[in-house]
Order: sequence, then structure tokens, then C-alpha cells
Amino acid sequence: MLKSLLDPCSIICVQAWECELPAPSVVEQVLDIAWPKATGTVASGGYADILCTGPTDWLIVSTDPDVEPLLERLQKAFERSAYRATNMSSALRRIQIDGTHARALLSKGCGLDAHPQTFPPGRCARTRFAGMPVIVRCTEESSFQCIVAASYVDYLDSWLADAALELSGTLA
Repeated sequence: MLKSLLDPCSIICVQAWECELPAPSVVEQVLDIAWPKATGTVASGGYADILCTGPTDWLIVSTDPDVEPLLERLQKAFERSAYRATNMSSALRRIQIDGTHARALLSKGCGLDAHPQTFPPGRCARTRFAGMPVIVRCTEESSFQCIVAASYVDYLDSWLADAALELSGTLA
């Protein structure tokens, strides 16, 4: 099992004041991607991915570490709407989990049903993992990203190493 702390990236939290409100169409043009509306879904595009983590909550994740240009374009697109965008790039970190035991490892740390039929690639979930609030995203059949508060990243890394040792017999 392989786990790794991913390089810093742009992470923008988007929140809306109303559940039924559609995202401004200009936002889809800015990101060149359709806005996901169902909780737990991920829309992937060329510039960024959008994780719908709740009825009024999304995370926009871009591998470009320079968040300011994207944040400015989003804030302009959200003007006079019920949507707000906040830079969370310094507050959140991503840990990648890959391998044949990745789903078992996830199941060990949280109550999320990690079976491939219920949690396939393109899905995400907000959950408690090893006692911490985490957003788990399935990127491939046996590949996941955990998005966690930066203050928890060392603890999560240690927890994953211990759990991986127990599952596979080798330190990940």
C-alpha cells in the first residue's frame, strides 16, 4: 500500500445560502466544467475538479498552486449571487492512498461503505476518519485522496502508516 502527502494545490471552498439555487452559468465557463449538483459527486475537468460535499458546499481543487487568479475569477463570477468562494489552500492538505488494501484501510478508519459499487471513482464523501473530519475522494478503482485540515495531516499520516502495517505487514 502506498500513501503519500500530495503537493500543495489550490483548494477553494464554495458555499451557497440556498440549496436549490443553480450555480451561475459564468462559473461553468470559468472552470470549463459542468457544476455538480448531487452531494457526493465529482465533476472533473481540464483546469479543476469540483467535489460536491453537501447540498450547499463544494470544493474546487486545482493542481495549480497559485490560487489567486482562479479565486479572483470565481469571486467575480459569484458577484450578486448567493455563492461565496474562500481560499482554503493553506488550511487543507491531501493524502493519496493507493493499492490493493486501500478500500480495507478506508473501512478500518471510518463508517464509509468503500465497496466499489457504492463508492466508485468519481465519488466523494465527507466523513469522520480516525476521529478527524475528512473528505474522501475515489480517484481510481484502488486510489483515494483524503482531504484533511493541515493541523491533522501528521496524525492522519501516522494513523495510515500503522493501519497499513497491520493490513499488509509492511510499513506504507
